[in-house]
Amino acid sequence: MLLIKCEDKFLKEKLVSLFRQKKLLLESEHSNKFFFGLNFALVDSFLICQLDQDMLKFKIPKNFNDIFEKIFDLVSNKNIHIKNYEYYPYKQIMKKGKKNLFLSEIQNMILSHLLINSVNGIEKIELIKYIWPNDKDIFLNKLDTHLTNLKNQLADEIGFELNFSSKSGILKLCID
Repeated sequence: MLLIKCEDKFLKEKLVSLFRQKKLLLESEHSNKFFFGLNFALVDSFLICQLDQDMLKFKIPKNFNDIFEKIFDLVSNKNIHIKNYEYYPYKQIMKKGKKNLFLSEIQNMILSHLLINSVNGIEKIELIKYIWPNDKDIFLNKLDTHLTNLKNQLADEIGFELNFSSKSGILKLCID
């Protein structure tokens, strides 16, 4: 999940809208649940995008697809360390050393939401709505099957033990 930060409210609204159209996982500013924060500013005729110490500078006007491509490259190379593993949420990869596990879109969404909600957990119903927003019926066993498959695949292919607990409908990642 990305947090888009920008002092110019109009610019921020337009950027968020464009990133959502590209199906980039975003969180609202009112949430503290995000992996990385992108800071945007308009300076003279340049759009500046900063992520940690990395900065991109775009002469505007410019095609948004070109801007998006460069920003996506930037965030795709950012990872989250979990134990001795590296998780690349935008590449959908879990990595240990030279071993890579490519996650399906659903597996990636599950892992992302478990990590982002690792402190308090996430309601299973809420997770299902994120993964399958167009499903009218909610099937907990469908989520449980995906969780089991993700857990088994992580263990079998790269030796990652995915542990989680489920209590009162709240799913919580257990990281030692």
